[in-house]
Amino acid sequence: MTKARKTTLKERVEITQFTIAHGQDYQLAVEKYKVSYQQVYSWVKKYQESGEAGLEDRRGHKKK
Repeated sequence: MTKARKTTLKERVEITQFTIAHGQDYQLAVEKYKVSYQQVYSWVKKYQESGEAGLEDRRGHKKK
């Protein structure tokens, strides 16, 4: 299992777009970017539902 690492919004968008462009090959993205499979899967799902806004880190912020 890949050790978790911090990613920026820009990295998450890049990883998500790479995954979608390669036919949602999550394993390819995992190997290239050194992130977990579960995280890539989650980002792609959020990106497809909400676009880039879905990939923002909202932890510690109050809901509007």
